[in-house]
Amino acid sequence: MAFGVGPGGRVRPFGRAEPLRVPTTTGSSGAEAKPRPTDRPILLLSVQRGTLSIELDAPFVVGPLVVDELAIALPSVRFPVDLTGGVTRFRHRRGVLGRLAVSARTEDLAAFVAPRARGVLGEGTPEIGIVATELGLRVGMRLGRAALAFDVVIAPNERDVRLVPERARGVGLGAPPHVLALRALAEVCRPFGRLAGSAVILPDAVASLVRHVMPAAGARAPSVHGARWEAPAAEEGSLSLRADATASPPALAAAAIRAIEQAELTAEADAIAAAGDLEEARRRYLLALERAPRHPEISSRIAWIDVAEGERAEAALSTLVDAIPAIDAGLLGGALLAAIGDEGGAIAAYARAAHAEAFGPLAALVWLEVARISSELATRLDALDQAVVRSPSLEDARWARIEARLDVGDAQGARADAEHLEAAARGPEARHRIWSRAADAFLSRSYVAEARVLFERALRYAPDSPEAALGLALSLRAAGEGRRALDLLARAASLAARAGRTLPSVEIELARALVEYASDRPAAIARVRAIPPGLLQTAEARALEGRWRAELGDLAGASLALARLREAAEAVSPDDPDRAAAVAAMLVEAADIEENARGDLRAAQRHLSVAIRLRPRDRQIGAAFRRIATELGRVAPAPPLQAAPPPAPIEEITPSDRAPSFTPPAPTVESVRPLDEGPMVDEDDGENDEILVERLTDKLRANPHDHEVALHLADALARLGRDLELFALLSARIEEGGEDVRRELWPRRRAVLERLAETARAEGRPSEAELYEMMAASEED
Repeated sequence: MAFGVGPGGRVRPFGRAEPLRVPTTTGSSGAEAKPRPTDRPILLLSVQRGTLSIELDAPFVVGPLVVDELAIALPSVRFPVDLTGGVTRFRHRRGVLGRLAVSARTEDLAAFVAPRARGVLGEGTPEIGIVATELGLRVGMRLGRAALAFDVVIAPNERDVRLVPERARGVGLGAPPHVLALRALAEVCRPFGRLAGSAVILPDAVASLVRHVMPAAGARAPSVHGARWEAPAAEEGSLSLRADATASPPALAAAAIRAIEQAELTAEADAIAAAGDLEEARRRYLLALERAPRHPEISSRIAWIDVAEGERAEAALSTLVDAIPAIDAGLLGGALLAAIGDEGGAIAAYARAAHAEAFGPLAALVWLEVARISSELATRLDALDQAVVRSPSLEDARWARIEARLDVGDAQGARADAEHLEAAARGPEARHRIWSRAADAFLSRSYVAEARVLFERALRYAPDSPEAALGLALSLRAAGEGRRALDLLARAASLAARAGRTLPSVEIELARALVEYASDRPAAIARVRAIPPGLLQTAEARALEGRWRAELGDLAGASLALARLREAAEAVSPDDPDRAAAVAAMLVEAADIEENARGDLRAAQRHLSVAIRLRPRDRQIGAAFRRIATELGRVAPAPPLQAAPPPAPIEEITPSDRAPSFTPPAPTVESVRPLDEGPMVDEDDGENDEILVERLTDKLRANPHDHEVALHLADALARLGRDLELFALLSARIEEGGEDVRRELWPRRRAVLERLAETARAEGRPSEAELYEMMAASEED
């Protein structure tokens, strides 16, 4: 049976009931609600202008996209036609695509992008934010203290779609932002898109979509010849694209055309940068800059490479300011100004960039940078307030403001921030972690009563936590409740042992409490001895063991423990100033025990040598080392005397064997000259050098500023080989003198240090030799 279908008629598939649609109204418009997307395409027949077409009955979801419209004309079908079979009768016919409309909600795009962007900023899935714009999309991603934001210009070209990233910016990144933006786009669009120069291309996106939709509906894919994409259209929370067989070439906005021109300029350099060769990419960017002088984006990409490579702040700033003032260059300008020490300019650039940044987490991290570099507390607090406002869920901003508020005495505000973090946390473990950290912050700033309450709150969520019990015990001890603190410390140690753990902090604090409140040094020594080597607390444990053994009179055991302290201190880096200072103080105490309790100057010197490595500019440690070195030089044993040959028998001595008689010379004017007129002995004679050293030393003590006497004394000590005393003398003169004295005496001191290193290495003291070698290489002539 043939059915005549009038123009505009729609025929449902055979056997399918008419769906019930309830009209809804929005305000007074009475518009029909948009149908809900389906997970399987449903087709229907439609007649438009005398042509039979196959269309979608309802929107169809394809990944993060929604196919809103799909119309395929069947020009080979002539009327009248039998429509009894519905779509099934015509699904194998080859049609021609008439129109295609797709859209995407930004929240769906963000959920789709997040797992595919894993690895761009580091291990873990980043937080993603996407906003639709007139040109395409604005993308932001954050993972920890790293954040990246960039704009994506969607530039359709016939049936292809180009995605061009621009204005890439970020903080805490290990690579230039534009490189990471290209990599992120390429990963997200894989396998349908490919990276081509400065853009990601989705080739023949029209054909790809219809080849996915039509087979899923059981129909043949149409021809897409003549179909063109139109310019994207942005709505609140969504972005849509439309392709039409009758559309004109897309009319792109001026900003999109500018982005395409820029992409063509930098295509070669961007491809090399995305591959990882930043030095070659920088050279290609410079060539592009020659063709487009003072191009802001190209100059910024060169400067970002210099920032990523490090130690090139001046070069990067020079490149940037040729095209744009540094204060107007956003995050890049702030980073460069901070690197050269311009705090005011860096804060102004960062603040301007943060106010203009649309991605809240990135803006908050920028405000954290302002707080980090600011030397004024008021500016720091204001920046932290801004960071919390821009990203209330950013934990780093809350924690930074907690510490800043405690620094200014605002304990109530800090407590409020901690409560906000607790409200945002999920699960007892997370809340226990928050209150434990907050309590530690309060206790470290001597808010003892508040810390006690917060540690008790942390124990509410984890009553068997030895760390929280330790914190509560420390709070009680600070409040003067030492006996109760001792009980809690014992409980913390018991909880840790029950869990099969050994917490060095608990063991150390329990040992301290045993000494302070129970005077039980043997038990305390047993506690700290249980701390194994290789931990952060190992040095402190060995220092305490040595101190307590010395107090008990076990000097041999104390010396052994302090030697282990020195071994643990060897692994401490001077680049960690706080830890280096603490361990150096322990070594100074160890040297004092070795010198005054055991009388072992050599062991004391070894402790001080390691302390100098950790704190090379500490004058007190240097003075102690020189004093010990001088004492060692004075008490150094003289070389053993060779046994004299037995005297010959008297009868065997002939007159020719008798020694000639010796008549002492008459005294000369030189030999009776007073001491203040200079040396009165021959400096070439070793025996006279000993006398000369004593007299010059007395003279230098009488007048420490007599540089000539100091030089004569240095020469005499060098001839006698008394290098430790010579090193102490030269070091003191260098420290007390000016630059001219340092230039004059440093070559001598370096030679002495080289001889001391050679001697120490020959005598089996490699650590001491390394110290001397390091000191010798620390300055240039």
